[in-house]
Amino acid sequence: MPNVGNNFAERVRGKMVRLFQRLADPCLFTPSDGSAPFTRLVSLDDNGAEIAASSNEYVPELISRAEFLQSEGAVNSGDEFALGEGTSVQQGRLTQRVSMDSVSVTFIYIPLEA
Repeated sequence: MPNVGNNFAERVRGKMVRLFQRLADPCLFTPSDGSAPFTRLVSLDDNGAEIAASSNEYVPELISRAEFLQSEGAVNSGDEFALGEGTSVQQGRLTQRVSMDSVSVTFIYIPLEA
């Protein structure tokens, strides 16, 4: 008898990857290890929706998160990405991993000046 649970999990994973590919945007990804930059997909969270706890509770800090597909390669702290063209380029440097599953990995990033 085939392992139905495994087949179901693979189908769900495949659907999640396809959904991510439809909703994400291409970016120029620069690994911190010095290897060559390449194009991969990134999905930026609705960064204004969540506020981080701050050392000064009266001045909230926005959390900026970027999500990447695991299948497109490793993602580490210090890696950078650039998204957009012309005067509307958005750049970021990854700082801390927030979450990871079998499909994607999410990092907090610091916005950089274009």
